[in-house]
Amino acid sequence: MTRRILGVLLAIILAVIGTGAVLLYVYTAKNSVADGQTAVKVLVAKQRIPAGTSGESIRGRGWVEEIVMPAATVPADSLTSIAAELEKLVLTHDVQPRQLMLKGMFGAATRLSGGIAVPEKMLALSIKTAVEEEVGGFVRPGSQVAVFVSFEPTDGKPVTKLLLPRVETLAVGAYGQDGVTSSQRDGDRDGKAAGTVTLLVTVAVSQADAEKLVHAMRHGEIYLALLTDTSEVRPGAGVDHQTLVR
Repeated sequence: MTRRILGVLLAIILAVIGTGAVLLYVYTAKNSVADGQTAVKVLVAKQRIPAGTSGESIRGRGWVEEIVMPAATVPADSLTSIAAELEKLVLTHDVQPRQLMLKGMFGAATRLSGGIAVPEKMLALSIKTAVEEEVGGFVRPGSQVAVFVSFEPTDGKPVTKLLLPRVETLAVGAYGQDGVTSSQRDGDRDGKAAGTVTLLVTVAVSQADAEKLVHAMRHGEIYLALLTDTSEVRPGAGVDHQTLVR
């Protein structure tokens, strides 16, 4: 009996030692680089971080983590921590998962831009859409979209046509107090059926296009279409009930 107990204890001790050795190896591998190279710890994003998110929010939510990389392979402005000087600054564009965090990604959030970079001489205008009107939620900051409108002219014959052939998406979602954009459900704010998701899509437009877009939103229904560099879109007469099946 004593020999059996000793055997069990010895097996437990060996298991503990083996587990410790594996954990030590993993930790060493994670925090080391090849021989002859200088190691440096840098921050990478743990998840997608939307444009407009403040440095304070990023740090508080734990959206970044440290990894070890060879010093020669990282940019000079790579971040090793979210310093106090970055707390009130915001990301000027989206950061993707596992992307290096750089000091140059941050800029001042002004009342004019609200934390988003508006192209020179352009206006930022938000469109409220349902998910199905926003390509199922696939529109992202930086996406190029075409804007279509369905409306009923004075002759009473509904028509659908291309309104704006190509505009740039600046942001998707509402800007929160902590600098995080998010979608919302109609039931949370508008008192509509629960479960219907609405999104705010902010685009860059000229004054003339802004006037068209506002008028279309007030008197018709807006739909967005995702574009690529090779997408072919051109203004035309559109379609109505008579031309739809021709």
